[in-house]
Amino acid sequence: MGPVTLVSSAEVRMNGTDRFDDGGLPWNEALAQGMKSVREEIAVVIAADLPRLGGDEVRKLVAAVPERGLAIARARDGGTNAVAMRPPGVMQTLFGEPSSAALHEEAARRAGLESVIVDLPGLAFDVDTPEDLAVWRS
Repeated sequence: MGPVTLVSSAEVRMNGTDRFDDGGLPWNEALAQGMKSVREEIAVVIAADLPRLGGDEVRKLVAAVPERGLAIARARDGGTNAVAMRPPGVMQTLFGEPSSAALHEEAARRAGLESVIVDLPGLAFDVDTPEDLAVWRS
């Protein structure tokens, strides 16, 4: 895997991880700004609330990225928990929208990009509600 950059307005320090100060922008706008500084072939955005996510699933997500387009990790509720895109910033993300996995697919199609839905347990299980937290703890 390549370098990791945390996109946040918070002064978070992690060993060897760069931080892009998003200036408090909303999530998708902050990611769009952060993408401008990515120099790698593929950019991967992963939500922070995926307690069952392992490195193997991240590698599978990256491997699924089309030559020009997106690999979309679908959440259990139809949302999006991660997106990998080539080239970085090829389109703005739609995190937080209802049924955003389908919205990402449609936006990619309209932009003339390929898209692939990736359904993997660690990428699908997020902690959005107290019920999710209870499931994770059990």
